Parts: sequence; C-alpha cells; structure tokens
Amino acid sequence: MKRISVLTTKMTNNHTNVDFESLRQKEMPFILKWREEGILENFYIRADTNGAILIFKDLDLAQVILRVESLPFFPYFDKVDYLDLNKIF
Repeated sequence: MKRISVLTTKMTNNHTNVDFESLRQKEMPFILKWREEGILENFYIRADTNGAILIFKDLDLAQVILRVESLPFFPYFDKVDYLDLNKIF
C-alpha cells in the first residue's frame, strides 16, 4: 500500500514575531478534515514542537504537495521532506 510521509521542520527561534498558537488553531481544521476524508492516516507533532510528520494515503505526490503548501504553517517551514513509501504492515 502506497503512503507518502511528509516531515516538516520549523525553527520557532527563526520566527520570533509569529503567533504560532494562532497558526496552530488555523491549521488543525485542515488536519481534521483530511483525517475525516480518509487521506491522512497519521499525524505526529515532534516532541520539541518544531515540526510534524504527516502520513498520507490514496494520494499521489503532487496532490500531497498541494495540500501541504496550503497549510497556514507552510510559509514558516524551514524544511519539508516528502518520502514515497510502500507500507508492508
């Protein structure tokens, strides 16, 4: 089963004038909607809160990129890695 994992990194120290709590409140509806649609299988926030891991299913890479780029946090990501995976179990 094909999955696409997205690893995001944002360094809050690089963006001291940004209200990340407000952005988080704007971003969660995207995450919840994707989960309800069945295209977001897992969502993890890094323990240091400087990024997240999203695991998408039933989408191709171009579709995932469009969704990630629509996130309110996207302009503040210092790095985004997309991994095309095959789920074994």
